[in-house]
Amino acid sequence: MTADRLSRRDLLAGAGMATLGLGASTLFGSGAALAVEGSKVAVQLNWIPSADFSGFYIADAMGFYKEEGVTVEFLPGGPNMQAVEQVISGGVATAGFPTFLTSTVNAIQRKADLKVIATVFQTSPLALISLAKTPLRTASDLVGKRIGGAQGRKRELDAVFRINKLDVNDYKFVPIGFDPTPLAKGDIDVMSVFSTNEPLSLADKGIETNLAYYADLGLPTYTDPIVVSGKAIQDSRKTILGFLRASVKGWEMNNRDPAVAPRFLAERYAGSTKIDIDRQTRVNRAIVPLTNSALTKEKGMLWIDKAKISGPIYAGLTAAGLTDLPDVDSYVDTSLLSEVFGTRNQLL
Repeated sequence: MTADRLSRRDLLAGAGMATLGLGASTLFGSGAALAVEGSKVAVQLNWIPSADFSGFYIADAMGFYKEEGVTVEFLPGGPNMQAVEQVISGGVATAGFPTFLTSTVNAIQRKADLKVIATVFQTSPLALISLAKTPLRTASDLVGKRIGGAQGRKRELDAVFRINKLDVNDYKFVPIGFDPTPLAKGDIDVMSVFSTNEPLSLADKGIETNLAYYADLGLPTYTDPIVVSGKAIQDSRKTILGFLRASVKGWEMNNRDPAVAPRFLAERYAGSTKIDIDRQTRVNRAIVPLTNSALTKEKGMLWIDKAKISGPIYAGLTAAGLTDLPDVDSYVDTSLLSEVFGTRNQLL
């Protein structure tokens, strides 16, 4: 399998942003043995090695974790992996990156002892694309359109319509999976994608597209939040701080040169995964602006905004059908970021 064909995001797209829960039968362990041995931190990735984890690879390869006295073990994900939240709750991993904040909210609703301490993506790569000759610019442009995507994406699209006070019956959903060919052929007008994937594939074929992020259409979310157990913070706060501090440095370095991490990925972290360095560099260049925002400029990389969660993100989840959303303060802990940065907004 290559890191360039099918992303973790593609597979989870079929479940829909608001339905990325772990299932009613999922059990979250309490008091499980933590995956922390001294200063060793086991980190559960949400997919096979790829540019999505660039800052963490840099932090390891350039010795930032070592400087903090932390040893990191990356646990690769895959199509058959358990949910990241379940791996953390079971004590197999200390930290992990669920693809969407939504699945962590689902886990919190089921009383999982989890804390969100930061986030990689400030803007989710969830997006809608159209051909450049018929550009999608606003939510109202979706009215009357044939919109393709994985089956679970209909719930997200309905939420976009509701948020924008549009009739959910005023578009036709076409389940097409993840292949953008129907868009290129004109069989659909719009496709639900990840901005770091399908647009690049179409560009390789000389097909120009117009992109509109779900966030800009009223449905923001955090992607790749950094999640740990509450017990890990209580018992191993110094280690978690070291991991977080080094990770911030890694993502700061990724801002400086997006070509660095793909080389580390291919040389050190890919395992049996075949890596196209040029492609992963292009992916990483698309990732960089999504990991930066006015908030990171003010406070620093990986910062997460509680008000954004309780406000527009929760509004989107409500529009998508989620109820009884947990109090944000009960599971989002920004005290570690505050301690990591102090009065600064950069560490390098």
